[in-house]
Amino acid sequence: MEKVTLGRTGLQVTKMALGGIPLSTVMGGNTEEEIEKVIHAALDAGINFIDTSRVYLDSETNIGRALEQRKSKCFIATKTMSRGYEEILADLEESLRELKVDSMEIFQAHYMSKDDIPLFLKKGGGLDAFTKAKERGLTRFIGVTSHYLDCLIELVKTGEFDTVMFPYNVVERDAEKELMQLARKMNVGTLVMKPLSGGALRQIEGSLRFLLDKPVDVILTGMSSVDELEENLAIIERNIPLSPQELKLLEEEVAPLGKLFCRRCGYCLPCTNDIRIPEMIQLMYQTMQGLSYEELPERKKRMGPGLLMWYEACTECGECEKKCPYQLPTIERKRALVELFSRG
Repeated sequence: MEKVTLGRTGLQVTKMALGGIPLSTVMGGNTEEEIEKVIHAALDAGINFIDTSRVYLDSETNIGRALEQRKSKCFIATKTMSRGYEEILADLEESLRELKVDSMEIFQAHYMSKDDIPLFLKKGGGLDAFTKAKERGLTRFIGVTSHYLDCLIELVKTGEFDTVMFPYNVVERDAEKELMQLARKMNVGTLVMKPLSGGALRQIEGSLRFLLDKPVDVILTGMSSVDELEENLAIIERNIPLSPQELKLLEEEVAPLGKLFCRRCGYCLPCTNDIRIPEMIQLMYQTMQGLSYEELPERKKRMGPGLLMWYEACTECGECEKKCPYQLPTIERKRALVELFSRG
């Protein structure tokens, strides 16, 4: 597989890397055995970079177990959502234990927002913890990730970060306006998340080919089975960017998604009532919006009674909407689904 230089890190990494969310049995992945198969198949195919996070629950544990005998073949990056000095270093120590390594290639500030920046950059704040980790040899490089491009632009401009991770795909293209150019100018390695918008983009081949001629380094792809891995590998290895005509057709196909759709990032979780919000509300709403009960397929009608129990467990506390990086109207959509299924 093609390798690229990841900005000023100098790391020679594969164009496609393994994303860590489906490597968790709790966040949409399969069994531990299947996850281990995916990791080994990725390494056997030449992929040499895996990205994960403390907040991906058992993802680090599963990766550490699979890589125990193969550490030298893979670069590892992980992330923390902690913001305080001591908490960040504690997270890093825990990540190293779970991953069964003494150090990692990239340690990243995960899901940063504009509100985080002042405390993070102040003396004795979060950035100092990352710098200390680098000085101690616990990580070689420092990265930052966010769904908020204005936040990333401000942080990249500090010159403190070696890599930047952001959502980018045929639907979400705002990063083209400034962030991607800034990262190239400052030689900051670019890691693209959500190449398929969390699974919302069903045109897998076109969506991946869209990225092939773009000025980004690594495409992070979540894959929960060996079949998915092989399908995505074949597309990346053929390395045929979209023609202008193909891009136009793809843009027309995905246009109905608009902007207000669920990317299954999982930041709305955990729900206080244990509702799996992305699966139970957003994805159902996206596939059924605009339909009457009579127009629903029989399979979805049969799902109604069970789904109502989940939806009605929602107390509308609003925490999911506060945490959603895309400001999705989850409560409004839940109400629409309750009304829909109550007609059955």
